[in-house]
Amino acid sequence: MNTAADEFPIVLQNVTRRFGKAIAVNDLSLRVARGTTLGFIGLNGAGKTTTIRMLVGLLKPHAGRITVAGCSIPNQRDAVKTKLGYVPDRPTVYQWMRVQQAIEFTRSFYPNWNTHRCNELMKMFDLDRNKQAKHLSKGQAAKLSLLLALCHDPEVLILDEPTSGFDPLVREEFLEGVLAVTSERQQTVLFSSHTLSDVQRLADSVAIMHEGKLLLHSPVDALLEKTKRIRAVLDDESASRQTPPGMIFQQLRGREWTITVQNFTSEQVEFIRSRNHVSQVDVLDLNLDDVFKDFVRGKKETV
Repeated sequence: MNTAADEFPIVLQNVTRRFGKAIAVNDLSLRVARGTTLGFIGLNGAGKTTTIRMLVGLLKPHAGRITVAGCSIPNQRDAVKTKLGYVPDRPTVYQWMRVQQAIEFTRSFYPNWNTHRCNELMKMFDLDRNKQAKHLSKGQAAKLSLLLALCHDPEVLILDEPTSGFDPLVREEFLEGVLAVTSERQQTVLFSSHTLSDVQRLADSVAIMHEGKLLLHSPVDALLEKTKRIRAVLDDESASRQTPPGMIFQQLRGREWTITVQNFTSEQVEFIRSRNHVSQVDVLDLNLDDVFKDFVRGKKETV
């Protein structure tokens, strides 16, 4: 494995994938550093699942290069299997299998299967070895999928909407399991989810996809620190407004004017005060859900 692969186990370089004339992923370049978790987010149809299917070798890119754990994908798809764990949005275990049968079946593909880790996860996830897959709850089935993806000690773990449709308690248990295992093993994780509070909790960095393109890629802490919403009260709602540098999205409701900005500085607040007739200006913190929505809304308005 070369130095670049050691540092970045997931690399996409100018990757494009089409379906007929429609471009699902457009010139995507992205790297995920070793031992970190990337939150991979976007609206439905943004290109997330297509990207993930290319990463695991289920789809071939029409242009660009992909490497996972030092293996070129899809050419070295067989070689990467022992280095990659994948939890799809829907469990893939045969429904007639019992939990123990699913474990035995999966273990047969991996010479480096970690039986001790498997037993630990069985206890952590409270799985019944004798229960058939078709009788598992949605949460139990997802935990089994996670166990099967982890017990060969992969370098890279890819989670595609693994908690979709879970109730809050089951989602919490699943995320606790992911945190416990990945933090101990320093695995590199790509985590796709529409539940952005989960992404904010798990991810070190976040990548936002929009209409097949990468909108931004940033450490989560830096993104939240430097993206703010400025709320101003206008003296006259019909007056023209001058927006500050770095504006992502703005909204006017009566005399209340809100402006979301990136790379926040006090100069942006002073710009609003000095260039507009306003009686009050406040700066508000945002969570990841707010930041995501405003980046996407702003992008839609510029199209």
